[in-house]
Amino acid sequence: MQAVDTLNTVLLSGGRGGGKSILLIWLIIYFAVINGKGHRGVLIRTDLAGLQKLESLLYDHIPKVLPGSRYFKAKRQWQMSNGAILNLIHQSDASSFNKLQGEDLSHVYVDELTQFPDPQTVLRIRSSMRTSDPSIKTKFIATANPFPHGWWCRDYIISKSVPGRIFNCELFGGVETVWFKSTLRDNPYLANPDQYEADLKASAFGDESRARAEIFGDWAGSAAGFFGTALSEEKSLISGDFVIPQLKDVDGVFREESRGRHCWIGGDWGTASPACAVLMYQVQEPMEFDGKYLARGSWVCVDEEYVCSTQQDGAAEWNRGDRTLTAPKFVERVTGLYRRHGFVLRSIHEKRVIMDSAVTAQLGFGGYSDPVTLSTEFKKYGWLVTGSPKSSRAVGWQLMKSLLFQAGTEQPGLYISERCQSLWATLPYCISDPKNPEDMEKDAPDHSADAVRYVLTASNQGRHLSHGRIPKQRIGVGSF
Repeated sequence: MQAVDTLNTVLLSGGRGGGKSILLIWLIIYFAVINGKGHRGVLIRTDLAGLQKLESLLYDHIPKVLPGSRYFKAKRQWQMSNGAILNLIHQSDASSFNKLQGEDLSHVYVDELTQFPDPQTVLRIRSSMRTSDPSIKTKFIATANPFPHGWWCRDYIISKSVPGRIFNCELFGGVETVWFKSTLRDNPYLANPDQYEADLKASAFGDESRARAEIFGDWAGSAAGFFGTALSEEKSLISGDFVIPQLKDVDGVFREESRGRHCWIGGDWGTASPACAVLMYQVQEPMEFDGKYLARGSWVCVDEEYVCSTQQDGAAEWNRGDRTLTAPKFVERVTGLYRRHGFVLRSIHEKRVIMDSAVTAQLGFGGYSDPVTLSTEFKKYGWLVTGSPKSSRAVGWQLMKSLLFQAGTEQPGLYISERCQSLWATLPYCISDPKNPEDMEKDAPDHSADAVRYVLTASNQGRHLSHGRIPKQRIGVGSF
């Protein structure tokens, strides 16, 4: 750590019991000692109980290193004997940023960075990092576990380098950054590592990926979250070579224009958040593909169109939208999705094109019979959509979870093509709402997951079904 103490950003990551929090306390004292009056620091934690624990640790250590230091409990501020200042702040979300507004912070310390659901609040905190002393180097030091919101740390930091190797972090404006990893076996002060490891395994309650994340600090293995062991690449992942079968119409004739009769589109609209469309097929006859048995009634997520912002290296920002996106641009992207599979926009009946209910919400009024909605905007460019049915989110998620669990058995399952990159990138990092464990947390990167849920819910209700061959005149020239 001292070898990189001139770097702007340091992340202490890993499993539980690795000693990250106590190391953070020592680093706070270290930088307070060497910077003296130039140290204007803040220690942040999202939960009050965790902040109180850190408060106790600081009280045990600071007076030993800097005798004469004083702690003002009412305003949670340390005034150290060498002039260094440290404030302790409980900041749960972006709305709490006013606690730091206007502050000049030379050092920012965050315990449990992944308790923030996305990087927005963290970036706002970093915007207060500045100092008028040219001898002081501003510094951001944080600890992090793969849970609960590890997806953004993984995408922006962990996946960009190996532990201990310095790199330029684009999320933080290209500053030099390094991350380290520790586990309970790296902590020489842990008196009972074997027992603690056994307790962590037991607390995972059979969720092997959570156990790997908490014991070994395995970010790649944090594919547990909301769907738990129901989500498995071994069971549900299929090759991107899947071709939608062509079946006979009710009159026993093969017609190319009827290939989309058993296909659905699930969509989720957003500009601040991503927009997506997922092409799904419901299996009509049992089949084998890619070494897997797909029972009748199974669902296949065949392909997707996912519109989000990208990092400078081209990596997708799965939970951040493209603010330049407009209705015609999105329809153009969706048209490309259809064409990749030999369809035009009206090959799939509008009752089977299910988007979030916001697309049918009235935004204004364009005339007596023309309310302004996103669906009417899409309609202008030849794409007809239907709003998602009213239903409990929890019921839809349980249906999706059941189908994932049944994949690979003789029961209908949910299979996801490798073409659906956003699903495989985000599903593992969707977590349960702590206030309602049967529902998914709304801050999770759930956009393509929502698209799939809309289709499954609509199909299950049976009110969005279209029967028979799609009339030929509806799929002719001009349907793009």
